Amino acid sequence: MRASFLIMRRVLHILTRPDDALARELMARQKNAAGTNVEAVDLTQPEPDYKALLGKIFQAESVESW
Repeated sequence: MRASFLIMRRVLHILTRPDDALARELMARQKNAAGTNVEAVDLTQPEPDYKALLGKIFQAESVESW
């Protein structure tokens, strides 16, 4: 059992390296957790939308950068 304050309902992953296996594995596991919304922004893509990213950062309860 996990303490309720450790359960993150909105998780944002910021991907800075292409094909990061560890990040993908962790995101897959978090997606299986009930009630968890996992979103990823891939900064390795051409012309990332930094304004949208900033909004997503403030909406998330946890931000993880890879």
